[in-house]
Amino acid sequence: MNIIKKQEKKEEIYKTRPPIITIMGHVDHGKTSLLNYIMKNNTKKFEHGGITQHIHSYRIKTKYGYMTFIDTPGHSAFDSIRYRGTKLTDIVVIVVAIDDGIMPQTIESIKLAKEEKLPIIIAINKIDKIENKTEKIINDLSKYNLIAEKWGGDTLIAYTSAQTGKGVDELLEQINLQAEMLDLKTNYNCQAKGIIIDSSIDTKKGPIISAILTEGQLKIGDIVISESEYGKVKLMTEFPSTNITIAYPSYPINIVGFQKIPKIGSIIKSIKSEKDAKKITENNKKNTHQNLNKKSNIMDVFEEMQKKNTKKINIILKVDVQGSVEVLNTTIYNISKEKINIIKTEIGGFNQSDLDLAITTKSTLIGFNIKNNYYQKTNTINKNIEIKYFNTIYEIIDYIKNIIEEKTNYEEKEISLGLADIKKVFNIDKNKIIFGCIITEGIIKLESNINVIRKNKIIHKGKLESIKQLKINVNEVTKGSECGIIIKNFNNANINDKIKAYEIIKDNKD
Repeated sequence: MNIIKKQEKKEEIYKTRPPIITIMGHVDHGKTSLLNYIMKNNTKKFEHGGITQHIHSYRIKTKYGYMTFIDTPGHSAFDSIRYRGTKLTDIVVIVVAIDDGIMPQTIESIKLAKEEKLPIIIAINKIDKIENKTEKIINDLSKYNLIAEKWGGDTLIAYTSAQTGKGVDELLEQINLQAEMLDLKTNYNCQAKGIIIDSSIDTKKGPIISAILTEGQLKIGDIVISESEYGKVKLMTEFPSTNITIAYPSYPINIVGFQKIPKIGSIIKSIKSEKDAKKITENNKKNTHQNLNKKSNIMDVFEEMQKKNTKKINIILKVDVQGSVEVLNTTIYNISKEKINIIKTEIGGFNQSDLDLAITTKSTLIGFNIKNNYYQKTNTINKNIEIKYFNTIYEIIDYIKNIIEEKTNYEEKEISLGLADIKKVFNIDKNKIIFGCIITEGIIKLESNINVIRKNKIIHKGKLESIKQLKINVNEVTKGSECGIIIKNFNNANINDKIKAYEIIKDNKD
């Protein structure tokens, strides 16, 4: 259900508000690039490596009026952020790169939008590269009950290029059309109300809250509450860093003035007096347990570890924004909950209590999108405490996987999946060769490891780049099937060579 709930309409109070659009899709399909073109501004420069890792919101003026866009990361690690975006949005634009087609996060985005019963617009992007695959994508979309208008359905599809701008105006027109059909109205003459989408701490300004208003007007000097936290609005900005004195419905804003960081996803609202705010938040505190800024009790943590006699790798996380807390905790947990113990996760830079806790618990300190500080160069040298800094989620994932391999006791086992005989060799171009195969045993999967075998000797270890049946990409083939296989970075297989597929299982020796 849309979080912007309908109320009893009064013509003199209720006005049309700008639509809120969430941009979703698979990683590197051009979501942020499309917004760059619409904004005529390079939003990627605000993210390390040009990779979207946070939820961002922008109020953009178009020829159809203002629109508010929410940009979400595409990597699977950011499922919670995409989910939070759909809870606030009116329309979902799912970006599909024409050269990749439907991918895992495309499917996840469709699922999220359908769960919230939100209208979906498809932007088939990167058509400056190729245009002859649009029909395949339209056909693939139909498998998820997204039927294009030209097929008699009601799914709007725009054909776009973030590089040239082709089709972007068509996309905006479709968004405007959908917004008109939704008849988006809200109350402008009431106490302000909105949703917190992220938060951070500035060493000078204190907590900074990112929110989108859903109704009413918020002004400098207003008292605001969110569950058990409150504050007085001292400063409001909108992207990129423009100061504003008043915000209206659908405005994405950053607010300075909260005493402590409230929970992301919680409702923020203005209230008449600070006295009322204190009373409400104190009552809420009695019924809620705040974990975000909770100080770690070193001895309690240490004693609990001793009781469990754990062999886990201990880490302490310090991050940039509250959204990173949930992403990293979930991601690391999913990598290996049996081998990794997160002692503490907190916003801000490293301090003496972090160092003391790391020494006591023998933890590695990991900083995400925070500045290096003096602890890296002083105390840690003599205490043998490791501090690592990362700017992207991918770097942390790789690091965690590596330390698990280095510091845990395991053995690797190869589990055979299937076997294919190479019967023909087809030259596509100078760099690509398709090996025509028949599957003689088991199953060959796209994600599996492979050995190329010649006369019972392994001549290559690697991965499959693609598997095709009747010129269509597939994820797996079974015994008795014929297929075409492209081996990643390897073209030197011959007729009668064999391709063995296997997976690696890592078992503890203990």
